[in-house]
Amino acid sequence: MHVICSIPVLQANRPVWRRTSNVPRQLRPLKPSRHSSKYPIQPTRNLKQEPKKTRLYERPTEPPHKLYRWREQYLRQEYQVTAIPRDIKLTNFYDILYYGPIGIGTPEQRFNVTFNTVSPATWVPSVHSKPDNNDCNYKTYNNQTSSSYMPNDVGFEDSYGQVEVAGYRSQEDIHVAGVTARNEIFGEAIVNSNFFEGTTNDGVFGLGFSNAEPTLFDNMFYQRLLPAPIFSFYLNRFNSSDPDSVLTLGGTNPDYYTGDFTFANLTVPNVWKFKIDRVQLSNNTGIFNGWGCQAIVNSSTPLIIGPKEEVDVLNRKLGGTPFLGDPTMYELDCSEVESLPDVEFIVNGKKLSLSSKDYVVKTSAGRQTVCYSGILGSSWKQNESPVWILGMSFMRVYYTQFDKGKMRIGFAKAITHSYAV
Repeated sequence: MHVICSIPVLQANRPVWRRTSNVPRQLRPLKPSRHSSKYPIQPTRNLKQEPKKTRLYERPTEPPHKLYRWREQYLRQEYQVTAIPRDIKLTNFYDILYYGPIGIGTPEQRFNVTFNTVSPATWVPSVHSKPDNNDCNYKTYNNQTSSSYMPNDVGFEDSYGQVEVAGYRSQEDIHVAGVTARNEIFGEAIVNSNFFEGTTNDGVFGLGFSNAEPTLFDNMFYQRLLPAPIFSFYLNRFNSSDPDSVLTLGGTNPDYYTGDFTFANLTVPNVWKFKIDRVQLSNNTGIFNGWGCQAIVNSSTPLIIGPKEEVDVLNRKLGGTPFLGDPTMYELDCSEVESLPDVEFIVNGKKLSLSSKDYVVKTSAGRQTVCYSGILGSSWKQNESPVWILGMSFMRVYYTQFDKGKMRIGFAKAITHSYAV
């Protein structure tokens, strides 16, 4: 058993301590000094007699993905964390992405980044990057102008579907929502294959799980900048009277949801994946995945994606026909949209319903308005299992809480939407 405490060694009638390095400061064990061989080790402390404020805790022998729960308890009790949740205002770019501000370096260089719940990587374009087309007008990071920059000399790469990003890692102070995370690892992107085409964002803030090292969000919690390893999204609709979209780091914001949360435990320790009991229509015309299936919440996917065979059946029951010859999309009759049934996702025995206004996409084709289903079919599988991907259209209806401490995800009804005409 590993113990996150230390043993005092007496020298001249006083304890001598020396700290180790290379781990977060609040989690470092203390070890005896080089004089320990001269002075015998004393018996360990009786932890029951320690005052509660200074009581030391044993580290449980749990798998690494369960240590968030222990670290939350450790920081709350041992250090009495007084940090508060932090809100980041997000900008809605035509309902296809949401981005918000962060700063990097000293003096601070500002960037607009998307907050991705699948990728753990945080990166921005380097000043040495070359845009793939002349329309890109993103900001770049220049490490030569920052006094807090430190080189890392390690390459990085990431992929987003068919888009590839690559470059090298650097170490910097990163400013997020009014607090500063010190000496954080992030990526300077040199190659960004069409990542910014048609958008206005400058990079990515990773909110996914990392199998290798703590993410930027993890370290914000470890550095006691946040009260809990939780983040939550409220997403509004474009051209509506809804409040501004908000990402809350360190907790939830009750101003943006009503009622109680429906929670689902993660089924995989390093992915925001959970079980859906079934998917059904409110008019009882069909039940899909009656045996249960897996789902991922992705803050960077605009629509909802599901197993192709089942989505095809669902869209045909909605009266859809293949859209412009694309077998993954179904056109719907705009005059029938108001009468379409709700699509219901049953999670932990509770219904999470989407009305037709939530899952139908309207677009203009010349002088005509075309409607198509925002539930798309895909043959993509994860670990040979079909997966539903609940994107922004789902998250606009349900305020979504991501809890790394308890390894769960929660949904509550977002405050009332005012739909654009």
